[in-house]
Amino acid sequence: MPGIAYILIIAALAGLLAYTWRRMAQYRAQYEAAATLNYFTTSLFGKNTTEDILWDVAKNCISRLHLEDCVIYLVDEARQVLVQKAAYGPKNPIRFEIHAPIEIPVGRGIVGSVAATGRAEIVHDTSLDERYIVDDERRLSEITVPIIYNGKVIGVIDSEHSRKYFYTGRHLFLLEKIAEICASKISRSLMEEQAYRQEQEVQLLHKQLAEFRLVTLKSQMNPHFLFNCLNGIYHCILAGHSDKAAEYVSNFARLLRMVLMHSEKNFITLREETDLLRHYLKIESLRSDKPFAFDIEVEDNIDPDDYFVPGMLIQPFLENAIWHGLMHKDGERQLVVRWRRQTDTSLSCEIVDNGIGRAESARRRIGGHVSRGMELCMERVELYKVLFNTTFNIRIADLYNDDGAAAGTRVDIAFEAARDAGVAHVG
Repeated sequence: MPGIAYILIIAALAGLLAYTWRRMAQYRAQYEAAATLNYFTTSLFGKNTTEDILWDVAKNCISRLHLEDCVIYLVDEARQVLVQKAAYGPKNPIRFEIHAPIEIPVGRGIVGSVAATGRAEIVHDTSLDERYIVDDERRLSEITVPIIYNGKVIGVIDSEHSRKYFYTGRHLFLLEKIAEICASKISRSLMEEQAYRQEQEVQLLHKQLAEFRLVTLKSQMNPHFLFNCLNGIYHCILAGHSDKAAEYVSNFARLLRMVLMHSEKNFITLREETDLLRHYLKIESLRSDKPFAFDIEVEDNIDPDDYFVPGMLIQPFLENAIWHGLMHKDGERQLVVRWRRQTDTSLSCEIVDNGIGRAESARRRIGGHVSRGMELCMERVELYKVLFNTTFNIRIADLYNDDGAAAGTRVDIAFEAARDAGVAHVG
């Protein structure tokens, strides 16, 4: 009897130890599962791009679940295909590198089937499943879990192993929870990326509209400018000044050729701009019955072929100085244009006339008329600032003599000048 009692006690202890061991194993498995899920939850914190999220999940699925590989696909709804976005394992050992990314039609293969049904699958022996698609080499088991957000499959987590029956219910449970954790993060990231792309498209559209507006303004400005030249020739002919008209036509032909050559450029070289302005000033001096002297100066430290400036932007200021300042003045009339270099990337243009000044000019203008050329010029300035992310500073000052009488006007225009011919063309 005592021997039987010992046997029963030992059997009871053995049973208790076995039960305790099983419970401890269950607790350990539950703890490990909770720790793994908590790790994934915290590891995705701060990952804001879809790429970062997917690569983080793929890497940690291998390290935390002891998988051989992990591939994550996202669904391209427009084309109804799954596009490989992240992959870790023998095929892609380097982070953020996918050699020959795979695309799988929804419904094709095990991955495509899971994407179509929205139900996870474990294939214990891939040799028995005709849906299995061989990638770089055949593997014997596979687990595939959908990433679902708001009832829609947005991606798939897939893993293959070289052993049959490798994947267990624990793998399935953990991968499904991981898919749930990253689903909302991925969806939010995708929406943010879409919003960013839409914002970029809107900005591009605004830029294209601004460029179109800039071309439109120039097309309005040049006819206005050319009309004044033709009007001057007409007056010379009516007055019977044939020699003056011939010289006028010769200069006008050169100027017209230059204007047409530069009509589709946002920027031209400083040499081209000064040549154009010199012809313009010759024409203006010819068509006026009150001659004026003019000079265009370029600082010695400026290579006029090395700087690109907005074409015809200075001309309205010259026209304004001539017809609202100098033409109302008695005696000697002078107009000086000085180009100076402020920095390696910025120039300034100073326009000085000894006309009647702004106050007297405004008093003489009928109905407070404002030059249309100046309006278009200022609008062009604003568009240049937006389109080319550049600066324009325009300052206008009245000049006075020692007696306090008006002695003319000075316009200072400072701006960043392009140093690259590539910016010279529209678009």
